[in-house]
Amino acid sequence: MIELEHIIKNFSADSNKKEVHAVNDVSLKINDGEIFGIIGFSGAGKSTLVRCINLLERPTSGSVKIDGVEMTELKPRDLYNARRKIGMIFQQFNLMPSRTVLDNVAYPLNHLSKAERNSKVRELLSLVEISDKENFYPSELSGGQKQRVAIARALANDPTILLCDEATSALDPQTTGSILQLLKDLNKKLGLTIVVITHEMEVVKNICRKAAVMHAGKIIESGDVFSIFSNPKHEVTRNFVRTTSNLSKLEILMSENSPMVSLKQGEVMARLMYVYADISEPLISFASREFDLELNIILADVEIVAGVMVGGTVVIFKGERENILRALDYFRSKNVNVEVIKDAGAIK
Repeated sequence: MIELEHIIKNFSADSNKKEVHAVNDVSLKINDGEIFGIIGFSGAGKSTLVRCINLLERPTSGSVKIDGVEMTELKPRDLYNARRKIGMIFQQFNLMPSRTVLDNVAYPLNHLSKAERNSKVRELLSLVEISDKENFYPSELSGGQKQRVAIARALANDPTILLCDEATSALDPQTTGSILQLLKDLNKKLGLTIVVITHEMEVVKNICRKAAVMHAGKIIESGDVFSIFSNPKHEVTRNFVRTTSNLSKLEILMSENSPMVSLKQGEVMARLMYVYADISEPLISFASREFDLELNIILADVEIVAGVMVGGTVVIFKGERENILRALDYFRSKNVNVEVIKDAGAIK
């Protein structure tokens, strides 16, 4: 288990010794075998926080415990040995350009014989599915291949924890997906505890079960990803969620006075946000038939998060006024959050 208690990390900003509070009184617990996300916009303090876990950044104050051992109190030799069980991968891969893939992965294994080292490296390259590239140089690899090499190197000392600092930020969406799948597979095969630092809600949603949102050095929201995604409490979190949703385009369409969102007399435009496990119930088609309405879907974004349907639609309701009201009440009765955005008939 990783236990961070009241972590503070300050930096001197200038010659006047004005301090910057990069991490400000953060406490977290990350269970063994968990994939935990720490998300925040640039400057939130997330990368500094994750570097406090292996003491690459020593906290100004606070406690860092790994499996009950206080890391800040370890002697240099003991800290070195503890760090060997904490792998780390980065956005820019940090591979040595003059060494082959095999030699890059072998770098942390100098304590082994050459035969043992090569055997271990080939096992790791097979694990990350890049065995055919062992004699290639980094310049001959794609971004995704470089990150697979970096992951193999991070696993060289059989760590129990893997820290991923913006590990997919330099990759295209398709490659990002393959790397995230690899990390999920490694979590299952090796029982790794994985801490993912990112500014992308999409990454957290796809790989993590629990997450914390950072802003201005503090954790402003934490919990299981499903709850954070479906019902964000803080405005910063809501902004993150919007970055993954097509529904955010509604504000653009409205600001441009797009014909797509213009209403005729009596029409109502509403945003329907829902979270429910029974995805077999066709709410919109039922409402259209039951209340004799024309329902025009302007935008939709529906996906499965932790096995539950989460998402929403923006719909223009056209029909008799009383039937529109009844349809909106019907959605509310199904635990759908109904937000009337525009109304040509002034619903209160």
